Amino acid sequence: MDNTTPKLRIAILSGILELYNRCWPQTKQRLQVFVDETAERLRGQGFEVSTGAAVSSAEQAKEVCKKVSAERCDLLVVSLSLYCPSGVLQEALKETDMPVLLWPAQGMYELTPQSYDPETIALNHGVHAVQDIANVLGRNGKAFGVIHGHVEQEDFLEDFRSWAQAGRAIGAMRLAKPVQIGGHFEDMLDLQVGDKNFIKETGVTPIYVSQKEFSRLIKAADKKAVQEYVQSYKEKFNIDASVSEELLEKTARGNVALDNILAKHQSTACGLNFVELCNDEGISDALHTAASMLMAQGGGYAGEGDWVAAAFIYGMQQAFGAASFSEIFSVGYKDNRLALKHWGEGNITMARSKPMLRPSKLPDKHPAEFAIVDFEFEPGEACLINLSCDRDGRGQLISLAGEITQEHLPKATGPRAVFKPETKDVRKLLTDYAYQGGSHHLALVKSDGRKTLERMGKLAGWSYISL
Repeated sequence: MDNTTPKLRIAILSGILELYNRCWPQTKQRLQVFVDETAERLRGQGFEVSTGAAVSSAEQAKEVCKKVSAERCDLLVVSLSLYCPSGVLQEALKETDMPVLLWPAQGMYELTPQSYDPETIALNHGVHAVQDIANVLGRNGKAFGVIHGHVEQEDFLEDFRSWAQAGRAIGAMRLAKPVQIGGHFEDMLDLQVGDKNFIKETGVTPIYVSQKEFSRLIKAADKKAVQEYVQSYKEKFNIDASVSEELLEKTARGNVALDNILAKHQSTACGLNFVELCNDEGISDALHTAASMLMAQGGGYAGEGDWVAAAFIYGMQQAFGAASFSEIFSVGYKDNRLALKHWGEGNITMARSKPMLRPSKLPDKHPAEFAIVDFEFEPGEACLINLSCDRDGRGQLISLAGEITQEHLPKATGPRAVFKPETKDVRKLLTDYAYQGGSHHLALVKSDGRKTLERMGKLAGWSYISL
């Protein structure tokens, strides 16, 4: 899996009233020039942009949307510089699986009354076209975003980029095909939202892999691939003296098996239940190291079999460049701080220093020894993000902005950090989080992602709450 983040890719769909084509055919040519010039300006800002001829019929709009979906663009930008009626666009936009952003793009930046003539108006009256289609889509329950502004405005491109990032996150979730091994952690019900409407509407489809199949793949792991992983561990980690070569090889076999499962199903995310995996004699490994390597490569992961959070974390990786699975473990009420931690899996690209590989054990039904990843997250701006649903089954994003502090947790192990929320009252923060229905699995990103998350909610039709 390639952990590099490609350029944000958008497609521009422009429209024109058929009456204009009949009465003023030169207008369509002028529109195409404007769309091409706009695309070039966006390419100059680092976007990949695809364009086509302006549509003036419902059939043409459907063809464009079908093409864009096949190209897997991050965002479909409906650019309306002049009037195009909602009847031309509505069915195509309702049916597309692409995130949709409405933009009354115009060349005119400043309204100069003395020179506001018919020629100026021709390509600068799309705002009421956006009002038309937004009204119709909203009445029909189709989620969409709206952006107003001119490319010369300083903050416009920042806003535009956050919409594209949001679109990428949604598209990445849809394409993640998360694998689940070991089922869900018994009785941990807050994570089990895969049957809710918002997941079905987003199109995230899980793949359930039996422990028997996974055990078979561990036994069949290619020896060369195993040794390559062992060597990779020695390069990426400081290896604790108590970690034997046998444990390294066992860990690598699990890593190779997970790679093979993901490749077989074209998956980029997984939810793993450490209890069932450790208690299976053919596996006997929580796969924390394999999960950490997957996140370092840009994939999504969540513990306790949470394939929904795994797909979401993959989306966050694609949107923000790096994200990690984490949980809030403890609360510092006196100084308004939180301890973030998990047993032994985290995105090692977000580590403060070179991570350590340590041994760990689960002395349950079948005692298991396995390797865990041990590091502290890099200090700086950060955001905790939860994806769950409300009482109606509608998607819900909750963010907690703040920073990872410089302080160490020297006597704890596993991926960990001291997190100081932006809010000054941690008691209220956590109380509000509980009442809002936040679940206990979180994505940790190293930026203030609130603008992108708000837009993600708009594009997906989810609520967004910033605490």
